[in-house]
Amino acid sequence: MIPCPICNHPKTKLKFQLKFNVHECANCGFQFCPDATFNKSLVSDLNEETREKALINLRKENFQHIIASIKKTKEIKSKGLEVGPGYGWFLEVCRDHGISCLGIEPETRFNEHYQKEGLQVKNGFFPQDLQEESDFDFIAYNDVMEHLPNLNGIMEANYDLLNPEGLLIVNLPQQDGLIYFISKMAYRFGIKSLMDRMWQFNFHSPHLSYFTKSTLIKLAKDNHFEAIESFPLKTINVSEISDRIDQDNQQGTLAKMITKIGVLLLFPFLQIFPDTRCFIFRKK
Repeated sequence: MIPCPICNHPKTKLKFQLKFNVHECANCGFQFCPDATFNKSLVSDLNEETREKALINLRKENFQHIIASIKKTKEIKSKGLEVGPGYGWFLEVCRDHGISCLGIEPETRFNEHYQKEGLQVKNGFFPQDLQEESDFDFIAYNDVMEHLPNLNGIMEANYDLLNPEGLLIVNLPQQDGLIYFISKMAYRFGIKSLMDRMWQFNFHSPHLSYFTKSTLIKLAKDNHFEAIESFPLKTINVSEISDRIDQDNQQGTLAKMITKIGVLLLFPFLQIFPDTRCFIFRKK
C-alpha cells in the first residue's frame, strides 16, 4: 500500500499497468506514479524541434489569458517566478507586458535562447537550487507541476517564497478531460499506448501525477492557498495537429495518420470538454 500524496488515505490501488505503474487513491481519486523519475540524461522519444513548432503559438495564446488574470489582481510591475520555463515563452509574454519574471530550469539547452531574448533564468531544480530569492508576487507552473515529486514540499516552498496574498498559478492536464477519458476506455480494451502517451512515459520528463479539479484544490487548500479563479485553456490548434503528433518519434507513419484522423474528429468536442485548465490560487 502506498499512501495518497494528496489526502494521505492509506488505501490506494494499482490503476494502470504501463511502462511505469500508476496508482489511484480509493478516497479522492488522485492518480500518481511513484516509480517514474526525471531522466537527467535527457534521452527520450521526444522530437524537440517538432514539439517547439507544434506548441509555440498555442502556448503563447494561453499565456496571454493567464497574464490577463494576473493583471486583474496584481500590479503590472509584479515580480514573478516560473518553475520550468522550458522554451521561455511565458517569460517572453511577461516581458512584453512589462512584468518582471525569473525562471528556474534544470535543462541547460535553452540557455542560448534565454540569453538572446534577455530572459533571466537560473539553471537547477526547484526549490533546492533557488538560492537568495524570495518575495515573489506570483509563482507559475505551466504544464510543470504534474512532472514534480514531493508535492507537499513544493507547496510549502511556494508558500514561503510568496509575498502575503501572492498568487500561485497552475495550469495542467486533467483526468476529467476528453482525451484522458478516451485513453482510459482504450486501456480497458487492452490498448495501452494512449495512456502511456498521456503520462509521457517515453519522454525524459514523465508525468508523476494526474489531477482532477478537486484534488488540486485540496492540495492548495491544505497548504494555505485559496482558489480564486479557474478557466479552461486551449489544448490544440487545428493547423498544428500534425506537428503535435510528429513530436513522438516512437509512433510509425500509420499510427500517426490514425491519430491525426482521431484528433480531427474529436476537435469540436475538445472545446466542450477541455483537457487543460488553469487555476489561480491566493496565499492566505
